[in-house]
Amino acid sequence: MKFKKNKVIQFLSAVFLIASFASTLHANNGLPGIGITEALETALKKNPIMKSVRAQRDATEAGIGAAKSDFFPQILVSSGYTHFKEPNIIVPIHKVGVFPPLDNEIYEAITQVKVPLFSGGRTLAGTRAARASATESAVQEDLTEKRLIEGIVQIYIQSQELQDKKGLIIARLQILQQRYRELGLLLNEGRVSPADLGLVTSSIELTRSDSLEIESGFYQLTIRLGQLVGTNSPIKPLVPTQDGLVEKVLLPDSLTAVSQVAGPEVRIAQAQLERTQALRAQASRSFWPEISGFASYFARSGGDLDMTGEWAIGLNISLPIFDGGRRIANVRAAKASVRAAEQGHQAVLQTQNAALRIAFEQWRIFDIRQQHLAQAVGSKSQSVIAQRQRYEAGRISLSELLTQETELLQLQITERGVVYAGQLALTNYHATSGTLTASLAETIVRSVP
Repeated sequence: MKFKKNKVIQFLSAVFLIASFASTLHANNGLPGIGITEALETALKKNPIMKSVRAQRDATEAGIGAAKSDFFPQILVSSGYTHFKEPNIIVPIHKVGVFPPLDNEIYEAITQVKVPLFSGGRTLAGTRAARASATESAVQEDLTEKRLIEGIVQIYIQSQELQDKKGLIIARLQILQQRYRELGLLLNEGRVSPADLGLVTSSIELTRSDSLEIESGFYQLTIRLGQLVGTNSPIKPLVPTQDGLVEKVLLPDSLTAVSQVAGPEVRIAQAQLERTQALRAQASRSFWPEISGFASYFARSGGDLDMTGEWAIGLNISLPIFDGGRRIANVRAAKASVRAAEQGHQAVLQTQNAALRIAFEQWRIFDIRQQHLAQAVGSKSQSVIAQRQRYEAGRISLSELLTQETELLQLQITERGVVYAGQLALTNYHATSGTLTASLAETIVRSVP
């Protein structure tokens, strides 16, 4: 009686494990879902980092106007009031021996126009530097957009991979459940031992453990997706229908063209180099004089507010003679900055080329590995079918069969993992080369073989 009670407890335990597993698999179903098209559109509009780089781009573009303003005349209007201790002249003396009226309260208004005539090229160099900064900000926005798109693609590809694993584990669990029921019947007839039930229960526990890891990984993806689309709440990625067709546009370019690719990082380095070169030119031209013309109109009055005005025009030449070596130091610093930018540009170019070659090689190897693993899965599946037949004939033990089935499951998971790793490498290739767009990202997600 006690033996039958133990069997019932074991059976109910297995049923509980399976039910618990099913509830775990559906724990995230209550989260709001979003398709990849909507996710990309929302992220590009609402992601805080994207908003930040757009604002930075607007700021640097405004800097171009600020730099170019030095080419145009400047108009200044000012007014003031001065109370002197003793009476003072209201207007300048124009005739010898004829003194203007005096007052200790002086009101004045000045309108002045300053026209820049020559700056030694400093204004032009400053404008070039401002344009280079604006270019850098624009490319930084493009880079941020590419990395944001890549991050969302990674989430959807990884979500597809987890769903594949989930399907394999559910199928495995269904087989174990059926086997447990069959063993329960055979145990009543005395044809199997309780140890066989223990082996199946152990396999169920192990499978459930794998399922928890999958669900945890999927929930982490929902958190990441929510963050990328600009919200603090988890959002479930709704995986689109896969067509399995790899379009020619997705395939990486020939490696012979890698050295000619100018991805976002390279273009940022180029803009930084152009800015330092412009600043070097600006520093070098600080030794040139600055020439400007001016025209002024002065109006002054005493306490009676009877304004008297006069005008003046002139030419101003400014040439600093000695500044303690500041200009020389600035030139040296600017030249050093150019050398640093040149080396930085070279380093970024080499890094990009290496990244493209690595991504290309990963994609190529993953594609070949997937073909071999697919054949291995097919052969292993046939082997497991044969092993099941041998088990039913009593020629091998249950533990041997379970080992073979577990190896098949792991091989299937590995094969699908290689497929998705290849898609991730393909995504990284296009992101690094600067060719990744929202439409291309959707194509990549839908083209998983």
